[in-house]
Amino acid sequence: MSPAESQQPATVWSSTFIPSKSPYPEFGQEGYSVAWVDTGVGLLQVLVDGARPVPGTTGRLVGATLGADNVEVFRADPS
Repeated sequence: MSPAESQQPATVWSSTFIPSKSPYPEFGQEGYSVAWVDTGVGLLQVLVDGARPVPGTTGRLVGATLGADNVEVFRADPS
């Protein structure tokens, strides 16, 4: 994943773990998490960079390139 320049604040509303391979070879081959996050523009569903976050976890949406796709992933703030 290549980080993007802009990072948008986000708070996890809900998340789940997907126990199968991600469609992206460089991401989540042992399973992966998705989260529904509250942002300044509303709720978004995004991939999670790292462990599955609990509701209320704060962090940022970070741009990433997975395969040929530009996506946003949630990255939790350090504890």
